[in-house]
Amino acid sequence: MTGSESRSGVALVLLVGGLAGAAVYWATLPAEPATRSPLARSSMDAVSDISVPLADAARMPAIGAMPSLAGVDIPPGPESDARGNLRLTRALRTYFDFFLSARHASGDTQALDPLVYDDIRKHVPQPAAGQAMQLWQRYLAYLAEMQRIPANQSVVDGTGAPDAAQIQRLRAHIADRSAVQWRHLPDVASIWFGDEQTYDDAMLARLEVAIQSGLDDAERERRLAALDAALPEPLRAAREMNARPQAITETIASMKASGHSAQEIGAALAQTFSPEVAQRYQLQAQADHAWQQRYDEYATRRTHIETVAGLSDQDRAQQLATLRQRAFSLPSEALQAEVMDRAAAAKRAGGP
Repeated sequence: MTGSESRSGVALVLLVGGLAGAAVYWATLPAEPATRSPLARSSMDAVSDISVPLADAARMPAIGAMPSLAGVDIPPGPESDARGNLRLTRALRTYFDFFLSARHASGDTQALDPLVYDDIRKHVPQPAAGQAMQLWQRYLAYLAEMQRIPANQSVVDGTGAPDAAQIQRLRAHIADRSAVQWRHLPDVASIWFGDEQTYDDAMLARLEVAIQSGLDDAERERRLAALDAALPEPLRAAREMNARPQAITETIASMKASGHSAQEIGAALAQTFSPEVAQRYQLQAQADHAWQQRYDEYATRRTHIETVAGLSDQDRAQQLATLRQRAFSLPSEALQAEVMDRAAAAKRAGGP
């Protein structure tokens, strides 16, 4: 393996996460890029931006009722154009994601509907309010279908080198994801996901260059540089930011080890990296905390079933499966809980 191939193999570990959901890209790219493809423009997006305060006092009573949203900056809400229709912007996705971060505390996404609609109406009148609510429902349908698409497998083998067959499976997964986006969200698919699709396509092309045989280091680097040069400027900036996850991870780990709160860590991330990175961290921290609470409650009930005397192995396994299904309605959550259960069992078997 050449030096370039080795470096590419190491970079793939970070790259897979970005391709799976463009998480690093979404967290670090500015909320509205300076330029975008004509496909990303809508006839409903023709008026100038309207400034909306991040912490509108009128919104706080309803949103404040959700503990998992406490301490997180509220993204700008929906806007209407001169005709009263909803402006289709990428900021709407961030706005909806803000409410989705409370889905564990609320029980399910349907329980969020009244809260979302109440907040939408504080920003825009009809017909924009109804259009925003319909878009929210279609976004939920998109996310629900994405939950049923199998997660990506690793694109590196045991030596850290990329695997061609797995890269093709990853490409197929991204194509499936794009099809789901266009089926549920045709009016905002380009606006919300177009840049991510361009970015993912470029990163897949980089992977294919990394595994192409017969290239020396100089030619491989030349081709990789050409791919970078072909990216729009905002995406080149996002590509450069991919070098930051390790620093972000180390900052978070260090501050957690020192006992800092999520708010303190968010403030440090905002100062060192960007407010967008900080907000995404805070939302994820809230979601992680809510998940851990749910898992701890489930684990208590699981332990009771495991220690009840007189149950056959079959009955015990059935009760445990039923408990997991009731506690975690989404298949991905149930799988995560099962993985954590197995890890805990392995730790107990191995002793302290």
